[in-house]
This record gives sequence, structure tokens and C-alpha cells, in this order.
Amino acid sequence: MSEQSKLLEQRFNEGFEMMVPDAAIRKIILNATDVFARKGLTGAKIKDIAATAGFSQGFIYNYFPSKDAIFTKIVELAAQGAGDAVKYACELQGTPYQKIYWLTEALLSPDSIAMQHWRLIMVQTATSEAIPEEAKQIAQSMARKPFEYFVPLIKEGQAAGEIVAGDALMLAITYFSFIQGLGITKIQTSAGIPFPPVETVLRFLEGKGHDGKGNVNGTV
Repeated sequence: MSEQSKLLEQRFNEGFEMMVPDAAIRKIILNATDVFARKGLTGAKIKDIAATAGFSQGFIYNYFPSKDAIFTKIVELAAQGAGDAVKYACELQGTPYQKIYWLTEALLSPDSIAMQHWRLIMVQTATSEAIPEEAKQIAQSMARKPFEYFVPLIKEGQAAGEIVAGDALMLAITYFSFIQGLGITKIQTSAGIPFPPVETVLRFLEGKGHDGKGNVNGTV
């Protein structure tokens, strides 16, 4: 993994800690995310979350009144984190394609906080009638956040000739669909099945001004 991608991973973790400064709440959220991803909102229970996190049910209730409240908080964090992840990548020094390459590498990292189960939670929010209404509203209101940063990045790359021509929004939608799909695949399949390399994931975006590995016109 490149140094820039490692830096992004660090930013993901720091961003999560800033949004959730209490270590106990972070532990609840991370373990609840795992439970929701495996059992769904309907099948998950507070006792499952407590057992997975190593806490008592009473301890969980000190922080959250219900599993719906935990789920809604996860959706809020996921929606905010998705936009922040792209924002962090845009702040790196490099060309547009390099930034997208580093972002993708960081997102696909096995240890990435941004890739763990967030995308599955967002899919459940969009498709399940059992999802709390507040969670749906949060997801819908923040759905465009990543695109606010990613679409201009694609347009900049197109102008430089390193990203393929076409509708920038459609390319962005395709990109995030790939990332989301890979996240779901990681959860649904057994361990040991590798993710495709970044070069494969980004092939549809490639223009002629880079080498397919994040280096543009011979730059590193």
C-alpha cells in the first residue's frame, strides 16, 4: 500500500474518533455494525450487541435507549464518513487520478474503518421497510455528500486527459457502486477471497495520461 493510502487510512480513523470521542461508544458502534451486518436490523438484539462488544446490556442502555438509536447513529456516521473520505483524498498532493487511486486503495484495505460494514448498512437503509424513519432521512439527506467532492475531481482528471471522457456524475455513481458492491461481497463471502486490485477496479476510469497504478505521465 502506498504511503498516501496509509495516510488516508489514518485520516479515516482520526475522523471516526473525532465524530465519536468516547471510546466506549466507538466500541459499541463498531460491534453493533458487525451484528447488524450479520443479522439485519430486525434480527439483531441489544443482547447480541452487548455480547459482541463485551459489555452488559445495562451498559449499552447507558448510551443508547434502543437498537434503533444505535442503528441510526451508525447511518449518520456512515453518511458523514463517506463524504469525508473523499474530502480527505482531495486534500492530498497529487493529480486527480492519483487521488482516486489512493482513495480506492485505502477503502479496499482489509483494515479500513470506511469499508468494514458501512456500505451494507447504507444498502439496508435504502431497501428495508424496518429501518427507522430517521435513519432513512439521514441517509437520503447526505447521499450526495461524496459526489460533491468526487465529481469535480473526475472533471479535473478529464481535463488533464487522465480520466476517460463521459458524464462525470455517471462515472462517480459507477465508482461508488463498485466500492459498495465490493464491501458487500467482502461481508457475504468467506475469508480468503481477495479483493480485485485497484487497477482492475479503476480500469473503467482510465484515460491515456497515466500508467494505471496511480502514476501520471511518469510522476510518482
